[in-house]
Amino acid sequence: MDNNSSRVSLKKETKPTPWTDPVTGEIYPGGNPNAVSEPILSQNIQQPVAAPAPAPAAPETATQMPQGIINDGMKYCKFCAARIPQNAVFCVHCGCQVEQIQTAPPQPIIINNNNNNNNIAAGRPKSKLVALLLCFFLGCVGAHRFYEGKIGTGILWLFTGGLFAIGWLVDFIILLCKPSTYYV
Repeated sequence: MDNNSSRVSLKKETKPTPWTDPVTGEIYPGGNPNAVSEPILSQNIQQPVAAPAPAPAAPETATQMPQGIINDGMKYCKFCAARIPQNAVFCVHCGCQVEQIQTAPPQPIIINNNNNNNNIAAGRPKSKLVALLLCFFLGCVGAHRFYEGKIGTGILWLFTGGLFAIGWLVDFIILLCKPSTYYV
């Protein structure tokens, strides 16, 4: 109200209400965080607090993120400073990758040092030398076939003369290629 004027103003002078940042807890007495006023850190302190020394400049690629503790399952994107879910790998606002993609753990390598040399051959052992001599001298009557326990083909060799000498020749070549002790 002006003392020189006869008019009375009915407007009530209002003080701006302070604004509190929900993340950092800073209190701005002017009500606008973008105003020039300095924040107050506590309700009990009435005077502005001196600003801390400037922090070293961040790399150009990273955006300065707000400081503070987030307890609501959210975090800040490293690139656009938008709030994103805590378990997000990509920012839902700018699309940048903010975390490493987790891969499945590698499968363990299993080494089997078991040297089982228990090669049990099926059948009875036979001597190559005995079978070869029987085939050479009595192959036309199937003596080597009877020695190996192959009675059916032994009888066939007996009645056909060693399957017309062709079976006798084939058996002789096969016996030459077998090991010294073989199993039948």
